[in-house]
Amino acid sequence: MKNLTKQQIEQVKTITSFYASNKQHGNRKYHSWFTLLLKDDVKRIIEKKSIRKVLNYPARPKSELAILRELISRSESSINTNYFKVLIEGETGIYFAHPVHQHSDYNKSRVFEKNEKTLRLMDLFNSYFSRKKATNI
Repeated sequence: MKNLTKQQIEQVKTITSFYASNKQHGNRKYHSWFTLLLKDDVKRIIEKKSIRKVLNYPARPKSELAILRELISRSESSINTNYFKVLIEGETGIYFAHPVHQHSDYNKSRVFEKNEKTLRLMDLFNSYFSRKKATNI
């Protein structure tokens, strides 16, 4: 694949689908769609193009509301079990921990930095689940 002809280069440029079928039945040397390229070369080209495409998208951090939605769904799915967790306040941050064990919970995780907005989100979260647990009793 080192020295490609102009025709082969034009075929490489036409590969736009990163989900093109790499699987070929039988003992074929050339890819069925790209007659000038070997099937192993087409596989490598598709892999390289897909990796480059993924690397172009910047990884955005999740917003506080998106994180809160995920925590709500996790807590709703584990309500009335030993895995139920709430938000608790620490000295510098907000933690997701068991309501009884709180800071001694070995599975607690830091969720937010401690500021006015996250304290309000913590109060909303905990009040929602205190009402929800009261209705389940």
